[in-house]
Amino acid sequence: MVQIMLFYTCIALLAASSVECQMSPSESYTHSSTLRSGNILLYWKFDDIYITFEVIGQTTGWIGIGFSPNGAMTASDIIVGWVKNGIPTVTDRHGGSSNIYPPLDPEQNIEVLGGAESNGWTMYKFSRQIAACESDYDREITSNTEKLIWAYGDTDPTGDDLASGDYHGTKRGVESMYFLQSSGDPTGLPVGPEYNTFEVSASEFTIPSEDTYYNCKLFKLPDFGGKQHVVKWEPIIQTGNELYVHHMIVYTCGDIQANESELEQNTRCYTSNMALLSTCTVIILEWAVGAEKMIYPEEAGLSVGGPGDSKYVQLETHYDNPNVDSGVLDSSGIRFTYTSTLRKYEIGVIQIGTLTNGLQHFIPPGAESFNSMGHCTDACITNRMAASGLNNVTVFSVVLHSHLVGKKLRLRHMRDGVELPYLGNDENYDFNYQEARYFNPGVIMKNTDYFQMECDYNTKSRTVMTEGGYATMEEMCMAFVSYYPKFDLTACQSSVPQHISWSYFGLNEKQIQQKDNTAGDHLSHYILTGPEEVAGKTILEYMSELDWNQQNITNFESFYNSAPHWTLCLPENRSQIVVSELGPFNITTPYIPPAKECLVATTSQTTTSHGHAVKSSRVIILIWLFFLQLFSS
Repeated sequence: MVQIMLFYTCIALLAASSVECQMSPSESYTHSSTLRSGNILLYWKFDDIYITFEVIGQTTGWIGIGFSPNGAMTASDIIVGWVKNGIPTVTDRHGGSSNIYPPLDPEQNIEVLGGAESNGWTMYKFSRQIAACESDYDREITSNTEKLIWAYGDTDPTGDDLASGDYHGTKRGVESMYFLQSSGDPTGLPVGPEYNTFEVSASEFTIPSEDTYYNCKLFKLPDFGGKQHVVKWEPIIQTGNELYVHHMIVYTCGDIQANESELEQNTRCYTSNMALLSTCTVIILEWAVGAEKMIYPEEAGLSVGGPGDSKYVQLETHYDNPNVDSGVLDSSGIRFTYTSTLRKYEIGVIQIGTLTNGLQHFIPPGAESFNSMGHCTDACITNRMAASGLNNVTVFSVVLHSHLVGKKLRLRHMRDGVELPYLGNDENYDFNYQEARYFNPGVIMKNTDYFQMECDYNTKSRTVMTEGGYATMEEMCMAFVSYYPKFDLTACQSSVPQHISWSYFGLNEKQIQQKDNTAGDHLSHYILTGPEEVAGKTILEYMSELDWNQQNITNFESFYNSAPHWTLCLPENRSQIVVSELGPFNITTPYIPPAKECLVATTSQTTTSHGHAVKSSRVIILIWLFFLQLFSS
């Protein structure tokens, strides 16, 4: 028997002389999300087998949520619930062949844990297995980015069940989120230490009327009066600019700034104008759209203000402006929380993946699937850990990153030829939702470990080569790995040199010249001088016009991933970079993710004639008695 106690968070609206109350969850949960409508609150928790959801909506009608492969109702696993005459009904349904009324599943593979309705709010609560118990209609909840669809109506169904007339109208939407995120990521700072904050941000920066723009800005850190530890950071996104600010990276910089009048000046990144920022090479954080704050593990912090710590940081902001809007001002940035109560370990961040370079990393058009790989070798890890006197470190989070055509991302982790569980894996990557994945307990990285970053791209909608690069329409294949204690390594990457990949297409470097007044690593900046039939074309034009049928795409993918790679092992001092040719690497034992299997479960719930699982009326009586006592006291 489940007893539901209702609580409300109330906000006094002085101007209206009224009080607005929001229903609070019936118990404590490890995860929560406010859906974009603002009208639906979602709470959940999980173990190895079950996941429990509580859905709260500002309506006296029905509320539906669904787990979708693509954001549509079709092929979705849908839950719809309501409370009518004090009785909660929660139903297990599925999307049909089109985005219309979702029929009931033959099997109701949910356990209803309660529901209530009051003060214009409706709540229902249920649990289900993480595995898909009905293969035709249920969807397994995975660690991938999930598409959650939602909708609600203003009234309860007129009959015993939802009908085609119970339409949501415009009260619907879709969200990307992780459901199986580790519950070990801290939700608050330890009580006791004194905390302070500082910010680095744009200041009414006019976003250029360009589809993609990277802005770089240099800041001098405050005088901390001694060593401190940053223990938390959070994005500050200017209200109304959520669709423009796509990601931000903060780097520490060398202390060679002779002219501090150049501080806090806006500069286009990745151009010759960046001489001032040339020493800003060490990434300390990466935020991307969809992500929230990061609170570091209680045993580790990011050192600032101490001997040897940088006095300067660079804020890099990627603005995405596909409509080329003009006159948009932005003051977004990052807020840091720090303390003088020092922690045991220092935090570091490593970039692992493919070198971002359009001459060496490119993806053919028309590909349903094209897989690229970037390598981080055990030789690099061994060398850099040894330089810091370490044998292993603890990884506590990873962020996977690509752009618009990246669909599946995976960071593979190998030790002595045996593949360990993926350090990061997303079979449904969403460019607009790039939240960190946390590990609790942390994952051990040893000095003999080897990493391989894989990105699977879909370019079916494109007719030209997609180049590697920083622009939204270009591509990256990267993971940002946060760990402690810190050792001297900022990036561990690889790429296929262009003299190898270009020769695959029969190009002769002696018949290629760079266009005048061009800079940057772009195929469009190089012209073919021969043979005669292709003279005058850019390399981008020549490659794009090749016959990219499926067999040719497959052949090039096989060649590219087996071709010799050059690896880059990059410490904080870039003059000490180590570049070497990658030899063959053999995974003797690939990792096979364990399959989730549905367990036959028995519950105490009853089922109505139309398949709705409901709880005993004793729950309703308890709710009624609770309110009777509340209002009579």
